[in-house]
Amino acid sequence: MSMPTVRVSVLSSVAAIAVSVTAFAITAPASVCAAALAPLASRDLDFTPSALRLFKDPESGKHYWYMTYDVVNNTGQDQRFAPRIEMLTDEGHVVRQGDGVPGSVSKQIMKYLGNELLEDQFEILGEVLQGKEHAKSGLVVFAVVDLDAIDKKVAPRVHDDQNLDHTELSIFVQGLSRETKKVEHPKSGEPVTQRKAWRIDYLVPGNPQTAGTVSYPVESQGWTFR
Repeated sequence: MSMPTVRVSVLSSVAAIAVSVTAFAITAPASVCAAALAPLASRDLDFTPSALRLFKDPESGKHYWYMTYDVVNNTGQDQRFAPRIEMLTDEGHVVRQGDGVPGSVSKQIMKYLGNELLEDQFEILGEVLQGKEHAKSGLVVFAVVDLDAIDKKVAPRVHDDQNLDHTELSIFVQGLSRETKKVEHPKSGEPVTQRKAWRIDYLVPGNPQTAGTVSYPVESQGWTFR
């Protein structure tokens, strides 16, 4: 006769819990219920790039691609920003921002742009507070690839203008998202971790112009993994 008593006791406890949960849903503040049902905010920082421009250092005669960007934190909490930004040329050359770029070149570009809020690759490192009012603006500078050092042509290029053979340039920005995924390496078959990055594609038709008024707009952009 003890078994039915146990069953009734268990069912009574379950019923009591259900009543308690229902009562909480009815009496809980609307803000609590809304927070429970609201979708989670994106964990990705918002990135807005400018057009691409070409700068020629009057002293050395060398060329540098540059762009600016705004980054906004709409994730719901402060986020640390330590971007890794690279350029990929249509010939497969990868150039990391700042590599081979003298400080004097960055200073000249920043002076020309005249934006007091603009930060270079080192100044912009750190926390990005929430909201548009705390947006950060950054400068990205890439040294134009020295093709002589890569292809070892018999007839070397006479001046740096002859290094401007690229017409399709893509920029990848890591550090806006923590998302990753595992993929199989095409040759070894070993698992490889790829990181979510923002890709910006530019098209440079004809001969690139170093005049500050000439810019090359964004052709396409979006998320990718690499």
